[in-house]
Amino acid sequence: MVAQGKQIFDGTCANCHGVDGSGANGPNIRGAIRTMGPEGLYNRIYGGLIGSGMPSFSYLGQDKIWDVVDYVSTLGQVSNAAMTGNAQQGKQVYDSSGCAQCHMIDGKGGSSGPDLSNIGAERSAAFLHDELINPGANRPDGTPNLPDRSAYQAYRMYRVTLPDGKTIEGMRVNEDSFTLQLRTAQGNIVSVNRLTAKKIEALPDASFMPSYKDKLSDAQLNNLVAYLSSLGGAQ
Repeated sequence: MVAQGKQIFDGTCANCHGVDGSGANGPNIRGAIRTMGPEGLYNRIYGGLIGSGMPSFSYLGQDKIWDVVDYVSTLGQVSNAAMTGNAQQGKQVYDSSGCAQCHMIDGKGGSSGPDLSNIGAERSAAFLHDELINPGANRPDGTPNLPDRSAYQAYRMYRVTLPDGKTIEGMRVNEDSFTLQLRTAQGNIVSVNRLTAKKIEALPDASFMPSYKDKLSDAQLNNLVAYLSSLGGAQ
């Protein structure tokens, strides 16, 4: 049953997949029922996926796993009536706030931030609202061997202290055993020598994206969330 499935999900799955299934340290599963079907989702929960970080939950037993499947099946099925904002007005907020300088939608816009073409299908309205208020705080860690997570590696922030004591902050572009390439806030690519740097710190909650908490009204935020939620065929 859905109610029991939610309780199990909250205590067992939410840490990796997010409280609403839109992803945390694990992938977004809000569309899993459409791509895998009930039996496929059941088998994934029961057996896990070797090499992915997804363990087997066979110990839950058949009935409880089906309860989780029932609950996951409801994720993403949010009617338009549940949206309090106006998507058309939200598009105006998006344009006037300069979001397109960093983000791309359907091939138009900047590339320094994530592509938002399908963001409505990938993230919940609650997640999008939180991200606008506190950007970077809920970003998944990113794990290279999982396609759903690897994209987030590009938006991880680092602070590097150079041999002369100066510091550089930027988003990770690439790295190897000897160097780390960062994109600064000005858009410049800087290559840092790992062997000579005094200190390299990961900044898990940092982001170049500004908070819109005090820049947009509640109505504007809701409209912007409604617009973003409409992208990508969200349910």
